[in-house]
Amino acid sequence: MAVTFPAGTHPLENELNKRVLAIAAEHDYRLYIVGGFIRDALLNRRSNGKAKDVDYAVDSRKALDGSAMKLGAILAQRLDGHLVPLDETNDTVRVVLQSGEIFDFAGCVGGTIEADVHRRDFTINALVWSDDRPDEIVDLVGGMSDIPSRTIRLVADKSITDDPLRMLRAFRFSATLDGPIDEGTVASIKKHASLLSTVAVERINYELFLTTAVLRCAHVIELMAGTGLLEVIFPELIECRKVTANAFHHLGLFEHSVETIPQLEAKLDQVPDWVTTSASQELSAGVTRMAATKVACLLHDIGKPQTWAITEEGRHTFYGHDKLGADMCEVIGERMKWSRPVDKLIVNLVGWHLRPGQLYHQGPPTEKAIRRFYRSVRDDLPELMLLAFADFGATRGPGLMGENRKVLENSMFELLAGYPPYKEETTNRPKLLNGSQIMELLSLKQGPAVGELLAALEEAQEFKEVSNRAEAERFVKELYQQKYSK
Repeated sequence: MAVTFPAGTHPLENELNKRVLAIAAEHDYRLYIVGGFIRDALLNRRSNGKAKDVDYAVDSRKALDGSAMKLGAILAQRLDGHLVPLDETNDTVRVVLQSGEIFDFAGCVGGTIEADVHRRDFTINALVWSDDRPDEIVDLVGGMSDIPSRTIRLVADKSITDDPLRMLRAFRFSATLDGPIDEGTVASIKKHASLLSTVAVERINYELFLTTAVLRCAHVIELMAGTGLLEVIFPELIECRKVTANAFHHLGLFEHSVETIPQLEAKLDQVPDWVTTSASQELSAGVTRMAATKVACLLHDIGKPQTWAITEEGRHTFYGHDKLGADMCEVIGERMKWSRPVDKLIVNLVGWHLRPGQLYHQGPPTEKAIRRFYRSVRDDLPELMLLAFADFGATRGPGLMGENRKVLENSMFELLAGYPPYKEETTNRPKLLNGSQIMELLSLKQGPAVGELLAALEEAQEFKEVSNRAEAERFVKELYQQKYSK
């Protein structure tokens, strides 16, 4: 099929690609570019011929004792790159260049490009380009008809059983490309959802956090919730389906948890820029604070099923569900092998998610209460407030409507607005004693007591109970004598 590539996206406008093709031809390899490079070129998602990641299908039938692994070794040497074997059994290798470009090479399954195409995941990722016909695309599965609408459609039902992770990849592509998932593909995902449990958690994390990092992914998460995949990833959500609506919650608990995602996204245009700037920062490789916050939204009430009780008056209670939920997230983080920064943020957000609202349960909070809240939450405050707004937006039972609702929402915005001046004030405040000085003053070894004393001193300084070094030393000595001398 003849095609016209958008300006700057043609494969031959990529000089490194041209070198790869030339070196492969010298050794009698035939290469085909497949996958995301061609898809994104046709969608005009690349510019200036640059690409960070190119997938090649390798036909090595004419190469002497050839394989994708051997071609990768040749290219790594010629291009001064680093060779990364990915799967020797399936003849898959990666070459990483110092400039950051990544080239993946996989031997054609079945020996031919035709057989190879039919084992790929989605039609828009199964389009083929080769330099012998540089202005044509080989489309064996109908991918070109799905390109204009960016539709995510399985090449075949077998695509899922070959690699169940493709179910999550469907949602990731839907979010990142802003395209619909074909109804037949959704049906296949529902049918095979349980197979996701056989996939390594590292691979699941990669797809899940890339999906939730997309600024507007709520519709994708809602669709995913209907397939059962969320409960395969987080079995703790299964029990949430049993908790019914009540005076404060117009939705059942599982639906409420999913509804927090669109409610969070609805607030993004209303919060200050410094909130979204914080949420866009990376916690660890490939995981933004926004991505982790949306996962925390899904998990924020997982402690409720075990703490659910109904009083004689018919009131639903969930005492301690915040702490229990945080403890459960610790277990989830270990199971999912989350990095420590990701685990810590999610656990903290779940454990703290009630605190913004609790400040106002007994009327306007004191300045001291607000400052203690800021000090304990610190730089996680933007994400905690996003979760609080999301939880509040997804809670619309008759017990939380009318004037009370408006007052509480306005109070939460005031709480958010008060943090930057508080942070500036505390950042510029001189430190009277540091941890090392407290240890020396009291002849202590490093331990929890030092941190607690330091926190107490900071609070005392904040409320002007301590204003100089001598007063700080006296304060620390007296507090230590009262709490720790025994």
